[in-house]
Amino acid sequence: MMAKPRPFECSVCRALFKAKTDLAIHLNKTSPSCKTTPKKREEASKLPKYLPASETRSDSGLLSAMEAGMERKPEKKSGVEASILSAIADGDEELVSAYSRISLDPAARARRLDERIVNSVCKKAHMNIDRIANIISQAHHIGICFLLDTTGSMHSYINGVKEQIVEIVTRLEASGCGIEGLSFVGYKDWCDGVNHFEILPFTKSVSEFKSFIATICAKGGGDFPEDVLGGLSRAISLNWPQNSGTRIIFHLGDAPPHGKTIFHDGRHRDDYENGHPRDPPLEELFRDMRRKKLMYYFGRINGECDRMIAAFEKYYGEKIETLDSAEVGNILRSVTESVMRSVSVTHRTAFPSAVDKELLPFNIVKKEPNWTQLPRLDGTILTFELPTSIEEITSFAKLQDEIKKCRLQIAPNPFAKGSVRLAFSGKIFYSSSKDTNLSASEIVDEVVFKEIISLPKVADLDRWRYLSDLEVQTVAAKLAIEFNSRLFRTLHNPNINMKFLKTKVVRVFKEGDVAPRYLAYEKRFRGVNPSMVKYTNNVDFVHDAESLDEKGRKRLEIALAFSHFSHDITGGYLLVCDLQGVSYVNAKGKEILLLTDPAIHCSKHIRFGKTNLSSIGINKFFKKHVCNKYCLALGLKMPSG
Repeated sequence: MMAKPRPFECSVCRALFKAKTDLAIHLNKTSPSCKTTPKKREEASKLPKYLPASETRSDSGLLSAMEAGMERKPEKKSGVEASILSAIADGDEELVSAYSRISLDPAARARRLDERIVNSVCKKAHMNIDRIANIISQAHHIGICFLLDTTGSMHSYINGVKEQIVEIVTRLEASGCGIEGLSFVGYKDWCDGVNHFEILPFTKSVSEFKSFIATICAKGGGDFPEDVLGGLSRAISLNWPQNSGTRIIFHLGDAPPHGKTIFHDGRHRDDYENGHPRDPPLEELFRDMRRKKLMYYFGRINGECDRMIAAFEKYYGEKIETLDSAEVGNILRSVTESVMRSVSVTHRTAFPSAVDKELLPFNIVKKEPNWTQLPRLDGTILTFELPTSIEEITSFAKLQDEIKKCRLQIAPNPFAKGSVRLAFSGKIFYSSSKDTNLSASEIVDEVVFKEIISLPKVADLDRWRYLSDLEVQTVAAKLAIEFNSRLFRTLHNPNINMKFLKTKVVRVFKEGDVAPRYLAYEKRFRGVNPSMVKYTNNVDFVHDAESLDEKGRKRLEIALAFSHFSHDITGGYLLVCDLQGVSYVNAKGKEILLLTDPAIHCSKHIRFGKTNLSSIGINKFFKKHVCNKYCLALGLKMPSG
């Protein structure tokens, strides 16, 4: 009996053909991209020449490949399984229980998802969309307390708040925010009497707010420090508006609280070097602040309060944003920027992955670790290839993955905490030579690792939470390339290249670990760090154009046009939004608008994670969107209805 002939295989996409002529047709006509990818063909040639028909490539196979550090391409299939598993990993008890009852397939070493669990996930997702959309909309209802030192040196700043409050409110409302209340707390020092505070409870009346500030006399203050803690305590204790989804304390001051070594360096006189006996404990202050869901921002006038901010951060639980307020004219920008950042944080914490969950233990350490004393760990890196076409995105095809081995170092403690993730500094080591023993041939990337703060409900599904985010970033990156290509050919070429920061996922398994550790990572910026600008969120928030300079307004228009383009080019399938990023000029003199952490709304499929608000999010974007010159240059159409 003659042996069955082996099929001919494309070394890039792994398709099988009975005859060599069929393979030639595939390379020259059907899929020319396979022929024009020699590097990928060379890498693929190192893999087994063909796979028997009986061998299947399940997602458990992907995990096995990660463990082995292989580089391979799975067959294209639907991405629905990854989307469902990601939802279960962050799901409620009912969903987790339903998943755990699915019998384990011994051959695949995985649970085979059935129609029942898929329907349960979809039902939960639709229920959450309405709830989350309401929370995000509520985040646009703002309550602001202005906390000010009202001693003699602060006269110009008190007057600045009074003169700029109308414009502050106007710009915030133009951005889609509603002011639920304005409040003012002024503080002096103990030498000015026991009741050295001037307090205006929350009011919606801008004229009442201005009239109150006009009565304040900037005077008093004996020694260098002031009763900052007393003022902060009274701001926290205010009766905050119930309808305010975002609550902000904006603090302006040029002197720290009493307490040498803790809050200042002792260069100036302090009548209470160990703190005043009536000072409220910091732990209690910031515990109450968290309980009331207040966000604290500091307008930095000089360097005298830097130690105070460092001390506050230990109890606040995350980095405190300081905004340059040395010039009185900067108050307007500082306040509007603090509100925009707060709205972003509030809507990020609306998702179940960030609240009401068991959290990783952590301790923020900003100091760079001693890398020579940290071990190098073995890991595997997973990235997704960009989709080859728009149709590949809209058909929900599973993205092609690339997997390779690496060695890495991760700082033992995070240097920063966001609303959803912890940030760790780190290094990844690649070999530029086939001889892995040659350390001189190493390439070192300085990176930032990001780990989700909340623990997964199902430990085995942790990786799917990261792959869901990776899918969002990859799809957005593909659409950005299409956007640039088409916009550059129009009469309104902005000469700004918009792109998304490339994210990867790394898997680390140390000896003694019960389960592998997953982290996302991206390259680290060194040197001058440009400021992050929030252009839109995933509902209807748009950065106030008037608060930006000419170049900033141009970038905002590009960001908005890109969101519109993403919906138009996919035939209404999706919309990329929640755009924030930095701008810089690269080595070739080209301006880059580098965006990160986008969200994608998709009305047809449950995918792209919990920030997908389906048609609700899409409709809210277009309800507010006004086409700009870039939309018109691309011939983009507004959706009907």
